[in-house]
Amino acid sequence: METTLSQLAHSVSSAVSLEGLVRPMLDLIQQATGLDSVYLTMLRPEDACQEIIYARNTGSLTLKEGLRVPWQDTLCQRALSENRLLTQDVPDVWGNSPVARRLGIQTYVTVPVRRLDDGLLGTLCGASAQRMDVTETSLATLRLCADLIAHQITREEHARSVRRQALEAEQQMQRMGLISEVSRLCLSATRLHDAMAAVAEKLEHSRLWERVIPLYLRDDGHARTLGEKDPEATRMADALMEANPEHLEGMLHSDHEHLIFPPDDMQWVREQRRREALPEDGDATLLVITSEDRAEAAILILSAHDLNRSPDERQLLNSVANALSLLANRLLDHARLEAANLELKHNALHDTLTGLPNRRYLIEELERLLAQAQRVDGAVHVAFIDLDGFKRINDTHGHDAGDDFLRQFAARLRNLSRMGDMVARYGGDEFVFVGKPGAGGNPTYERSVISERLREGTRGRYELENTTLEYGGPSVGVVTWQAGDVADADVALTRADEAMYVDKQARHSAQHTGHTGH
Repeated sequence: METTLSQLAHSVSSAVSLEGLVRPMLDLIQQATGLDSVYLTMLRPEDACQEIIYARNTGSLTLKEGLRVPWQDTLCQRALSENRLLTQDVPDVWGNSPVARRLGIQTYVTVPVRRLDDGLLGTLCGASAQRMDVTETSLATLRLCADLIAHQITREEHARSVRRQALEAEQQMQRMGLISEVSRLCLSATRLHDAMAAVAEKLEHSRLWERVIPLYLRDDGHARTLGEKDPEATRMADALMEANPEHLEGMLHSDHEHLIFPPDDMQWVREQRRREALPEDGDATLLVITSEDRAEAAILILSAHDLNRSPDERQLLNSVANALSLLANRLLDHARLEAANLELKHNALHDTLTGLPNRRYLIEELERLLAQAQRVDGAVHVAFIDLDGFKRINDTHGHDAGDDFLRQFAARLRNLSRMGDMVARYGGDEFVFVGKPGAGGNPTYERSVISERLREGTRGRYELENTTLEYGGPSVGVVTWQAGDVADADVALTRADEAMYVDKQARHSAQHTGHTGH
């Protein structure tokens, strides 16, 4: 017994693994009992089986490592349930056991390997085809070995648990770091396209998954890879969305998670993975990035493991999708605000009825043009336009017809403008035209041409909402500002207004004397 204990002590002190502990024990047990086969089994509760983990065989009866049998059919189960650790006449006691008959077992011994909480881990067994006299001392050795094995298993399970917890903690830190990096990228991004590419690169470098592919979603709801370099990925993303239309719709209107998984039939996913030279086993998911009214983009994840089984991983992927979705909404709000500001600015500088620049815009732009002409020793033509007879149109046909006339008149003025010209509504029935003189031209002649073009281009028939109107044309006064004049928009407009009144008086006199000259 002293030698046995010494050998056990050496096995325990030198063992660095369960196998390193058990194999010397099996050799010791066989020496002590003389049994043909001694072995360690473990219970597999997941499939209700008993499996031989380690075995030592020296006689005619051989039990191989890796052998699995249903627990209910084993001699161990019978022995433990009957509290019979040693049986030297197996055929008489368990004659109905097919395993015992097939192997020809005569002597059988088993002791349980239990946890501290008495939970059954497995058994330490021995069997022989002959009747063997197993002493109480040998049984005591088996019990001691079983206790040492249970202690080693518990210690290894604890070590695995510690390593698993450490790995989980490391993975959790990695996930938190990823979420932090993604959030930082999204907070500083000014374009969703750039953020998508940067986030996908971060996820790819994490090595948590095999492939990370950023995609954009077109207006028709189909995917396209950023850079148009991966048509297979776009087809797979399309298939995922088409297989989950209700799921996709729910993302826009609720707190639904932003992940789409393949349906139960994974065959098409395996085919896709084969096309991309990836192992067939694995999972896929689509992270969908949404704004408040549509799906904007997506990230396709191809994984070697089941993404559905890890709540932490699903939370990570949802956090990534949510961060990008918040960015999409922020950019949408920014675009709306910018559009609203542009609209406000446009409205502040344009006439709401005709869409032409208003007096404020006119004066600002004219000041700029005059200053520019002064720097280059240039000139600027300014024409003041007054709608003769406009009050009669309003009085006769109503203000709605008057407004319609103003809109059509403004459209004709706009069509008469050339590159570099400007037309504005000064107020009421007054408009202003601003243009640059031609190179080396005669200012007097150019003023005459401008006056004629503006008058002839706006006279004639106007089809209003409830009437047709023949309009004889406006009064037009044109002046030329030249270097050396006072660079003041109000002064230039006043001079043009005075020229317009001269033209108006000439037209009025011509009408009274029966002439039609302009």
